[in-house]
Amino acid sequence: MIDIDEQFRAVIADLQAGKRPNCTYTKEDFSLFKARFEELNREENWEALIPLLCLLDNTITLDHIIYPEIMNCLALCHDPEVLTLCLGVARKQIIDEFHKRGERLPFEFLETLEKLVGHQNPEVFEWALRLIESLGSQSIYFKKAVLEAKPGFFARFNQHKKACVEIIELLEHRWQ
Repeated sequence: MIDIDEQFRAVIADLQAGKRPNCTYTKEDFSLFKARFEELNREENWEALIPLLCLLDNTITLDHIIYPEIMNCLALCHDPEVLTLCLGVARKQIIDEFHKRGERLPFEFLETLEKLVGHQNPEVFEWALRLIESLGSQSIYFKKAVLEAKPGFFARFNQHKKACVEIIELLEHRWQ
């Protein structure tokens, strides 16, 4: 059985050494990840999710089994660092996984992502926009919310707000 903390230390060591971890995990590993994710979501122990989210973001293995746990974290968590990591995991484990299967994303995912548009933390907002930008034609669902949340003139003084403006402008061009 996989040791999440030990695997996390190995991933961090690879990242610090400039290597891309690209871990692979088995169905059994994902079952363990799901159980751990459920437990931490239930306890609302968001910071303890960081090692697990790191593993899920640095794997080449996709598995739909953790979809409900990712959705719960996105809906319930208010910690900006954990939300940002969870959005990265959602990109890979939800968006990439659905695209790989040739399926459209579920409406519940789109609704959850829409609630993060205009998030008070600029980095969370930026990551939500990055996910929206990756949705292709489904990004039109977010048009109203994205345009209403577009940062104003002073956005250029914050790197994340500046990135938000750039992504929104890219989306506006695409939606024309």
